[in-house]
Amino acid sequence: LRCDLPIYTLRVLNSKIYVVTSPELISAVNRNSQALAFNPFVAQVGKRITGHDEQTSKIVQHNLNGEEGPGYVTDVHDRIVAALSPGKDLELMTETFLKEAWVSLNSLEAGKVVDLFAWTKDMVTMCSTRAIYGPTNPFNRNPGFVRSFWAFDHDLNFLIADIIPRLLAPVGYKARSDLAAAFAEYFRHYDPERAQSSAMIEARHHSNTQYGLTPWNQGCLEVGTLLGILANTIPSSFYMLVRLYTDPVLLEDVRAELEAVAINVTSDQTRVVEIMALRESCHLLNATWQELLRVHALGVGSRYVREDVLLNNQYRLEKGRVVQMPMAVLHSTPMVWGPDAHEFRPRRFMRESGTAKPPK
Repeated sequence: LRCDLPIYTLRVLNSKIYVVTSPELISAVNRNSQALAFNPFVAQVGKRITGHDEQTSKIVQHNLNGEEGPGYVTDVHDRIVAALSPGKDLELMTETFLKEAWVSLNSLEAGKVVDLFAWTKDMVTMCSTRAIYGPTNPFNRNPGFVRSFWAFDHDLNFLIADIIPRLLAPVGYKARSDLAAAFAEYFRHYDPERAQSSAMIEARHHSNTQYGLTPWNQGCLEVGTLLGILANTIPSSFYMLVRLYTDPVLLEDVRAELEAVAINVTSDQTRVVEIMALRESCHLLNATWQELLRVHALGVGSRYVREDVLLNNQYRLEKGRVVQMPMAVLHSTPMVWGPDAHEFRPRRFMRESGTAKPPK
């Protein structure tokens, strides 16, 4: 597929979608965040994804961009950003995840062949939900919800289309309902200390309660949150393992880096991983992660056109349309990444000194 033009117009039934592929125009879209907004797009498709009721839709869609003071979406966004900013809350969540992952790794039997993707799905799901929601979360109570989530994710496009989803996507529809009911029960009895949940969930619950959302609708919205927690994290974790273990040289170099800067050995020969060092000093490990996201990420950034816009003083975008920015095109263009854009080369994210480059 050739994408030589900076922007395309796709006609879909009686509407239009603007597909932006050039870095210059993507920057222009991001700079024009009031006229080309993300929140209205999320609000439009949110109800189709999560199945919450009309009253909750009104709460979610009120004052989406904060022009009239506080609104649900801006309030949730600000609280989550604060909870996930570098600091003790994020470190505690990371520490909990890694401790759970360590238990999962130690449970593997030496010499036993495992389905790597299936194992990654189970491990990342259980460790992530434990770190974020605490030990009383629905996945901890019923590991079968791992299958439910992926059934929901598999049928997501049918649910978004919203054309008799109960009939056209019965498995995904039921999985969504089951997950929503389980999280509704979780929030019905939610207490931060008893739940031992992360600051992120405490912040979300505070906003949900403040704006009058019922436990059922909190459960519905949390199904949408699971997409952000799991849908991209699990494939990325899987590809990270695949890329490392299919490249002996890269694997050896990453291990050497970990030994040099991130692992301390105590007097009793216990090996301790320094979490902060993983992020700040393991430049090759982080470059591998960046390159993995460049090569494998297939997401699409979307914006809703709130008013007519002359993008970059050149392209007219009509009010009421949708702008989409496919990552795969931007991440594979030789104009940005050079002639080896289609190769997996982690060190493109590193300086000659061996330190990490700032993200592009």
